[in-house]
Amino acid sequence: MGLFSAVRALLRGGRGEDAGLAPAAFSEDMARRVRAAAPDAQVRVAGELELEIASGPDGGGRIYLENAYRMYRGLAPAEREEMIERFVRSFADATRGFEPTREAIIPIVKDRAWLDEIEASVRAQGGESQAKVFEPLNDHLAVVYAIDTPHNIAYLSPGMLETLGVERAELRALAVRNLRGLLPGIEVQRGEKLGMVVADGNYEASLLLFDDLWAREGERLRGAMVAAVPARDLLLFADGADADAVAQLQDLATRMRVEATYALTDRLFVRKGEDWRPR
Repeated sequence: MGLFSAVRALLRGGRGEDAGLAPAAFSEDMARRVRAAAPDAQVRVAGELELEIASGPDGGGRIYLENAYRMYRGLAPAEREEMIERFVRSFADATRGFEPTREAIIPIVKDRAWLDEIEASVRAQGGESQAKVFEPLNDHLAVVYAIDTPHNIAYLSPGMLETLGVERAELRALAVRNLRGLLPGIEVQRGEKLGMVVADGNYEASLLLFDDLWAREGERLRGAMVAAVPARDLLLFADGADADAVAQLQDLATRMRVEATYALTDRLFVRKGEDWRPR
């Protein structure tokens, strides 16, 4: 399989012929399903592709359906039910609360615009700001910290961080160590010009934080490492000394970001020491 085919295989298919439910109807359908799966929770449609869930003191919150809807639209009708049920189980699990631990803290690389969009959406609906624990990776990416649960992730709040007794200075190292233990394995696929890092299909972008991985791969290159994370589950790289490889990487990142379910950015990043700087 060529690199481009392998990249496309990581993504969840093309747009189905049947467009399916409109956003408002999809939101209502998901609300109905979550109510059935979590009968003790109060679930309402808070806006287009947004649900608000109230349950116990530790469960609930606001659920954003954009990614679920994008995935739904991209699947054939026969494949949609399984995907919907998977999301419903995840959302229902979130209503029941969880017991956070230090060992469950993980880092998630997000585009920094995501943080602004989430806060803007909450304010637009009259909700209170939902502070998240994060740190900038560079001008375009941020590391957002979360708790990994069996069916979901819950973004870490400052209060939760304090309760767990984790100091900010140790947070990234702790989270990276936890993620390394969570992943079943990391595979580096190298093509003629480009490379791709594959893990579990969820946290590939977060592997930008694995300094030892990039130190080893950097020894193979003539120039600086150049990487792209057009999606949460897609991490590509090239040798910065090869102009044609970098051009191919940019073209692929641009196209893959458009097709991705969990899109990040089409920007390229250059490895400088242990930092990733926008190219």
